[in-house]
Amino acid sequence: MNAVPSRRAKRLILTGVAGLAAVTLAGCASGSGGGGEAGGPLVLYTWAASEGDQAQWADFISGAQAEDPDLDISVEGPSFADYWTKVKTRLSGANPPCLLTTQAARAQELGDLLMPLDDLIEKAGFDTSEIDSSMLSGMTVDGTIRAIPYDAEPIVLFYNVEAFQAAGLELPGTEYTRDQFVSDAKALTNGEKKGLAIAPGIFIPNAWSLADGVPAVTEDGDLDLTNDDFVDQIQSFFDLVAVDQVAKAPEAADGSEVSQQAFTSGEVPMLIEGPWMYGSFADAADFTLGVTIVPSTSGTAAAMTAGSGFGIAANCERPDEAFAAIEALTSVSVQEKQAEARGIVPARIEALPAWAEGKTEGAADVVEALLADATPQRTTPTWNQVETLMTQYGVQGYRGELTAAEIMETIQNSVAG
Repeated sequence: MNAVPSRRAKRLILTGVAGLAAVTLAGCASGSGGGGEAGGPLVLYTWAASEGDQAQWADFISGAQAEDPDLDISVEGPSFADYWTKVKTRLSGANPPCLLTTQAARAQELGDLLMPLDDLIEKAGFDTSEIDSSMLSGMTVDGTIRAIPYDAEPIVLFYNVEAFQAAGLELPGTEYTRDQFVSDAKALTNGEKKGLAIAPGIFIPNAWSLADGVPAVTEDGDLDLTNDDFVDQIQSFFDLVAVDQVAKAPEAADGSEVSQQAFTSGEVPMLIEGPWMYGSFADAADFTLGVTIVPSTSGTAAAMTAGSGFGIAANCERPDEAFAAIEALTSVSVQEKQAEARGIVPARIEALPAWAEGKTEGAADVVEALLADATPQRTTPTWNQVETLMTQYGVQGYRGELTAAEIMETIQNSVAG
C-alpha cells in the first residue's frame, strides 16, 4: 500500500453525521445512474468503506450542493486499500460511475481510466491558475490533466516547542538547514531518548530527498532509484540513525502510528509527516505543536506535496455534467470548509488562509513557503513494490548493515525485473 494513503486515512474526522446516512444509502447500489442515465445521480466511486470516509464525502457533497442546488451525487466504493484494484473492475462493469478520486501519487497508475480534462477545462472557462501548480502537475498524465485536486499537502517537520525551549534551541520556521537540524537533534538526544521518530517505508525518505530537489522518478515517469544524487539523499537519511544516532531504526512491521505516538506522547520531539495530521497531533499532545520545513541542505523551503482530487472516468457518457460537479466539489467555499473542519491544506490558493485557523503561530507561513516551491510525489505503477521493498530492506540501511546504494540497486532491479 502506498505510504501516502495509509497516513491520509488516519486524519479523517467523523463529522457531517447528518449527511452520512444519505451518502451511505445512495452508494449501496451500483446501478444508480452513475454514467449512463441522463437526469439520474452522478456516482462518485471512491474510498468509502469507513464512517470517516463517508462523512468526508457527505461534507464535500453538501458543500457542493450549496454551490449548485441541483447537483445530485451518490457515493459508492470499497476501503482505501482495495480501491486501487477494485476501481478497475468497477469501471468495466454495468453502468460504470462517472466520478472517480485519485491521488497525485497514483494518477499515473489510473491514467488509462481517467478522461483527459483539458477540453472540458477550456469549455467551462475553469481557471487552473487558481489551483496549486504542483498538484496539477501531479494529476497530469501524458501531458493532459486527469483530475482536479482538492488538497495540496506539503510534507513538514513537526516539533515539540517546549522541548526545543528547554534545550535552549532556537525555534525553526520557514528556513532550516540540515546541519542545524542534525545539531538540534543531537541536543535533543539523550541515550535511548532520540530527537527524531522515523517510520519504515519510502514516503518520508522521498520527502527528505525532494526537499533538496532530488526525485525518485524521472519527468518521463521512469523509476530512477539508483541515480547518484538520490542514493546520496537516502544515505544521508539512513545516517540519521546509523551515524548521527539521533533516531532509532524502525521495525519493518511498524505502522506509521508507532512513530506518531512516540511524537505525541512527548517521547520523541521531532517527526516528519503530512500537515493533515496537525489536528490529530494537537488533540493527542499536551505540548505546543511547532511546524517547520523538512530540512534542506541550503535551508530554503522546498516540499514534496501529497494530495487527492476528482477525475472523470474515461468511459463516462455525461462528461459535461461530471465536470460541473467537479467544479462545485473543488470550489473555494468547499475547500475552506474542509480546511477548517478537517485540517486539509486546500489546493485552491484563495482557500489557503482557512488552514491557518487554530494553528500555532508561524505554521501557516511554513505551509505557504513550502507550496511556493513544491514538487508532487510522483510514483510509477510499480510503486507498491518499491514501498514494500523499502520497508523490508530500509531497516538494514538504518542499522548500517547495507548502504543506500546496495538497497536502491536491489529495489530498482527487483521492480524492473
